[in-house]
Amino acid sequence: MPRRGAHSDQHRWLFNATLALVVAAAVAGCDFRANEDIDVPADTSHAGDGMTMNGDVTIGRNADASGSNFRTMNGSITIKDGARVSDCATVNGPVNVGEGAEAGDLKTVNGDLDLGRDARVKGSIKLVNGSVRLNKGSLVSGDIGTVNGRIELVAAEVGGDLSNVNGGMLVTAGSLVHGGLRIRDADGDPMGEPPRVVIGPASEVRGKLQFERDVELFVHESAQIGPVSGATAVSFAGDEPG
Repeated sequence: MPRRGAHSDQHRWLFNATLALVVAAAVAGCDFRANEDIDVPADTSHAGDGMTMNGDVTIGRNADASGSNFRTMNGSITIKDGARVSDCATVNGPVNVGEGAEAGDLKTVNGDLDLGRDARVKGSIKLVNGSVRLNKGSLVSGDIGTVNGRIELVAAEVGGDLSNVNGGMLVTAGSLVHGGLRIRDADGDPMGEPPRVVIGPASEVRGKLQFERDVELFVHESAQIGPVSGATAVSFAGDEPG
């Protein structure tokens, strides 16, 4: 069950997402649908924004929708290999970005987000209840934030900050975070054990590591990190801490 702070964030996101859909639907030229999927075929070019109340959004392989935004209230968002799109958001559903795909801001309230090999997110990634995984060669230009969910980087790069409350973090296999890392306060009601934060082999976090609640912090002997506040780093060798 989400913590009290997560409830506040979730309600705010739900309101904003609903409002965005209603406003966007009123804009001339907007493709608004109810109880229907949105599907941009592979190897095509697409212009115009798309919204649905209950349906999935799929941007086909190598499709060019780089000037278009897509939103759904209840459904998944799939950006297939090599596709290009602008901002995408869902309230209830996962977001999956294929290999070599490109996107703008990505948001979901309830759902995980997976970024494929060599994928690019030109904006930020924001979640409430869900985990984030960046695979080898992927890049996020902005921040990555969630409330209840793990953030995992494997040979990936982030231009901004990483932040969450519950779920912990893994930055490994030569990953680079240009900003800092923050575990936010759990509003006096933490979920389970202290989050586990691991900065793995050959990885680097250039900004401040700030912890507002108890955590387990492990830093590989080959990793580089900025100043640490609120925790004591434990050094380890090998692929992962014991």
